[in-house]
Amino acid sequence: MKTIILICLFLPSLIFCHGVECDIIEGGVGIEVKYDDIEKTAVSYAEVKVFSPDGKEFQQGLTDRFGRFLFYPDKKGKWKIEVNDGMGHGVVKEINISEEEKVGGKKTEENFGLLQKIVVGISIIWGFTGVAFYILAKKNTKTNN
Repeated sequence: MKTIILICLFLPSLIFCHGVECDIIEGGVGIEVKYDDIEKTAVSYAEVKVFSPDGKEFQQGLTDRFGRFLFYPDKKGKWKIEVNDGMGHGVVKEINISEEEKVGGKKTEENFGLLQKIVVGISIIWGFTGVAFYILAKKNTKTNN
C-alpha cells in the first residue's frame, strides 16, 4: 500500500488519464456551394476534393449541411476544388493562394492552465489517499472483531 502511495506522490503523470485537446484555428479557405435554383438551396453533404498546385489530391471530405467546406492550404499557387453531389451535379473552382494566405492563421488554445493541472493532480492524489485509508480502516475493523 505504501508503494502505491509513493508512486502516486512521485510519479503523478502515471495516474493522469489521457485526453483530447482542441485548438481553434482561424483563417483557412472556405467554399459555400449552392444549387442554382430560386431558393439557392445548399448542396449538403456533397463530396469535395481539393488538389494542390502540383496536381496531387490534398484533401477530401464532405460539405456540411449548409454546403460549406474549409481547408488550410500549405503552399502558395493555384488550388483546385471539385465538388460532386452524387446526383450528376458538380462544380470545379480554382483559387490562387498567396504566401500570406497559406497554412491558415492563428491558433487559439483553450487548454488547462498550470494552476488547473496542479489542482486536478492534488485532487486525484487526495482521492486515492482517501480510498486507501478507507480500505485500511475496513481491514482494521474486521481484525478487531
